[in-house]
Amino acid sequence: MTKLSDYEAVINTINFYTTGAIKGKREIAEKAFTKDATMYGANKDGSTASGSIKNLYKGLETSGEAKECESHIDVLYINKNIASVRVVMEDWHGLNFTDLHQLFKINGEWKIVSKTYQAY
Repeated sequence: MTKLSDYEAVINTINFYTTGAIKGKREIAEKAFTKDATMYGANKDGSTASGSIKNLYKGLETSGEAKECESHIDVLYINKNIASVRVVMEDWHGLNFTDLHQLFKINGEWKIVSKTYQAY
């Protein structure tokens, strides 16, 4: 059985990501991810992206704050040391995203190890 504290901790981790993305602050978003996290996605124009989460950080640094952006978090599954979360972000600099995040509990702390996304 999953503890309520795990749900809260997973949401707190995801909030670092969403807050960093909305404010355009790499240093906030970085708190959510492992150093070697990966990111794969499909862009609105049909192109795809893959590689290090550092690509996300570069995008945040160049895009700046997205004042109109709203996000919604759904914790899909938690079991002991693994978790899956869906994040919907609307109007991030005119784009909408659905993300799927895989998290792993490392030394008692939840971190995102991979992010996949669909932009639309």
